[in-house]
Amino acid sequence: MSRSHAFDQWYECGDKKFLNIWQAFDYQKESGHFPEYKFDPEFIANIQNIKRPKNLNHQYIKNLIVNRLKQLRKQHKFLRLALGGGTDSFSILKYCVENDIYLDEVFTRMMTINENIRHNIEYMPALRYAEKHVGKSIGKVLKIHPTIQEAEYPLQKDWYKNLLVGNCLSGRHCIYSHYYKVTDLPFDDTMTIVGYDKPYIQKENGQMYWTQIDGGISETMGCKNSLPLFFDKHNPELAVCMAYALLENSDTDRDFIGFDIQPKQHKLKILHAMGLESTGHHYLDFHLWGKAPFEGMNTKHLIAQRELIKLGRQDIVDAYLNTNKIIILQYQSLPHGIEVKENKFVKATNRLCQKVPIYQDSFGD
Repeated sequence: MSRSHAFDQWYECGDKKFLNIWQAFDYQKESGHFPEYKFDPEFIANIQNIKRPKNLNHQYIKNLIVNRLKQLRKQHKFLRLALGGGTDSFSILKYCVENDIYLDEVFTRMMTINENIRHNIEYMPALRYAEKHVGKSIGKVLKIHPTIQEAEYPLQKDWYKNLLVGNCLSGRHCIYSHYYKVTDLPFDDTMTIVGYDKPYIQKENGQMYWTQIDGGISETMGCKNSLPLFFDKHNPELAVCMAYALLENSDTDRDFIGFDIQPKQHKLKILHAMGLESTGHHYLDFHLWGKAPFEGMNTKHLIAQRELIKLGRQDIVDAYLNTNKIIILQYQSLPHGIEVKENKFVKATNRLCQKVPIYQDSFGD
C-alpha cells in the first residue's frame, strides 16, 4: 500500500489496512473486525499539548498559512494547487498571489465533459483570478475536463472497490486520485497542495474534542506528494488555532460543531476568524456545491447525470444506480456500515478519527 509521506490516513480493520472503505467492509464481513478511521499519527501527536495563542485572530492564523506556504515553496522543486473554487482553496490561492509565492501549476477538475460555463460556474471566479496572474505568480492554469471514456467507470465490475479511495461513491466523472495526477510537471518532484478541510469539534459530557470526519478528505488517501494544508504535521499550530477560532465563534449548543453545519449568518465571521477569506460570491461561500450527504443527490452529481443522458449514455447512469443497489445488498447488515436514502442512494456511514481534548488554554493528549 502506497501512502503519502506528507500526510497519511487509512482504514484499519483488525490486522489489515485499507485505502478503500468497501474493501474494508469485505474484510469486516470475513473477519468480524470493525474498520476504524486512522488519521496521520504524527499529525495527531504534534497537535497534542499545543497552547492557544493569547492574541488569536485572523491575521495570526493567516500568517501561519503564509509562512508555511513560503517554506513549502523553498522545499519543493515544483508546487501546485488543487483549486476547488471554494473558500479553502481560494484563500490559499489568494495568499500565494499576494505574497509572491510562486505556484508552478493551478489545476481544477471541471464538472462536465463539454465546456459549459453555467454548469462549471462554481470554479469560474477562482479560475479567472488565477488566470490573471499567469506569467507572474502562477506558471500555468489547467482546466481538466473528463472524457466520455473516463466517465464509463461505473460500467466496470466492482469499480467502487478498485478505482476509488476513501469512503466516497463518486458519481460526477471525477475520481480525485486520478485527476490530481494529470499534470505537465515531473510528478515525483512536485508537491500538490489541497484545501481539505476545516476542523470539526465533538462535545461529549460538556468536554470539547478536536476530531475529523473521513468524508471528503478521504478522497486523498494514498495520494503521494499531496498535502492537505490545514492538516500539516509540520505546522500543527495552524490546526489548533483554526479549531479554537471555530469553537469560539460558533453555536456550541450542538454535540457536533463544524463550519458546514453553522447558521449561514455566522459563517463569514467564522471564516474570517479561522484566517480564511470570502470568495466574494454568496453562492460559493454558502451554497456548499456538491456536499449533500448522499452523492447521488447533490448538485454536481445531478448535473453530471443529465449531461450523460443528453450525450446518449443512459447506460452509465443506470450502472451507477445499479451500483447503489449492489452495495445495499452486500453491506446493509454491517453495523455502522452504510446509510440508505429512499431505498435508492447509499453512502458509507461517516467515521471519526482519534479525538484530542480541547481545554481552555491548550489541547490535551
